[in-house]
Amino acid sequence: MSRRLKDETLCLIGGYEKESQLRHQSFTPPLYQTVTYPLPSGEKAHAFFDGNDPYTQFIYTRRHNPTTDFLEKRLTLLEEADGTLCSSSGMGAIHLVNTFFLDKSELECVWSNRIYSRSYEIFARALPAYGIRCHMITDPVNLDQWEAKLTKGVKLAFLESPTNPGLLVLDIRKIAEICRARGIHLVVDNTLASPVATKPIALGADVSIESTSKYISGNGSLLGGSASMADRRWIEAMRRSNNINYGASPAPFNSWLCLMGLETLGLRMAQHTENALAVAKFLAGHPKVAQVNYPGLAEHPQHELARIQMNEIYGGLMSFCLKDQSWDKVFAFLNALELVVLAVHESASRSIVTHPASTNFFNMSKEELQEAGVPPGLIRLSVGLEHIDDILTDLEEALAKA
Repeated sequence: MSRRLKDETLCLIGGYEKESQLRHQSFTPPLYQTVTYPLPSGEKAHAFFDGNDPYTQFIYTRRHNPTTDFLEKRLTLLEEADGTLCSSSGMGAIHLVNTFFLDKSELECVWSNRIYSRSYEIFARALPAYGIRCHMITDPVNLDQWEAKLTKGVKLAFLESPTNPGLLVLDIRKIAEICRARGIHLVVDNTLASPVATKPIALGADVSIESTSKYISGNGSLLGGSASMADRRWIEAMRRSNNINYGASPAPFNSWLCLMGLETLGLRMAQHTENALAVAKFLAGHPKVAQVNYPGLAEHPQHELARIQMNEIYGGLMSFCLKDQSWDKVFAFLNALELVVLAVHESASRSIVTHPASTNFFNMSKEELQEAGVPPGLIRLSVGLEHIDDILTDLEEALAKA
């Protein structure tokens, strides 16, 4: 289509517009549940292996799949990118990008320590084990730290915004300007914003990572990830090398489920935001709650940046601390919840709660947790799409027992 469609429309038909619908004779994108594909000739088969095939022919699903291709095209449009590579998980997407840009030992990268625990493990322990020098930013909202760390020799910078679980919002545009001036690739984990709220590549980043297991698919039914990039040539190079070698491709059925979930992304993000803002205000006024971290609150330290950068779509994730941060009180609250599910997941249609320090951040030392802004009593709450009255009642009754 010649004109630029709005995000809500792209979520429905992006990458599968009228021409594709007529060619496939299907209202919804078809599911290609196959490992391999018939090839028209020996010459065409050989073209892939000598590097001359421009990826117009599907050969093997570990390399590419038509259903995944629909998803990649849709995400490319939503992310305002030049191309997208989907993977079997969000962590898979991060690993593909890291190993593509940091392809030799002794290379250097800079990373914000306000990130998901598994991402933390990659930069704090996994990459250094392979000889990659990883320099940590401990206060990522402080641009002076980025200026000081982004020096000659650094090839990649990694950040997450909003951060998990502290919900800091980083100035992607300004950090991207610092990186671009020094020839450094900026990778942004955009999972907690989603592309309908924030478009990192439009703000100057080179890569936007999504865990499609979260808001993109919407209901916690699949694992998946994506890396959308500012240069399609990186995608083509990754598809021919790391993607094939590491076996990180998504299952076609997961890609199809993701396409179905994407159709309501815009509507869901608006409702997540409305519900979460009401919950954040309720918690902020509760006598047992000491602190609430949610970028939609006016008192959030980066609220004005979030309002602009996130297009006033703040999403459903927040975190908060009880005044009594003992694990006994935290567990009493968690155990008293009936509607909100205790699980290590977020950004789904159901409301979900977890205690990071005792679950998915448990492998981090006390010093690392403190440095990363994860106090021992912090509770992470992902507000879902249930009726707001039911969510608030469940929280109120659980807080009464904490």
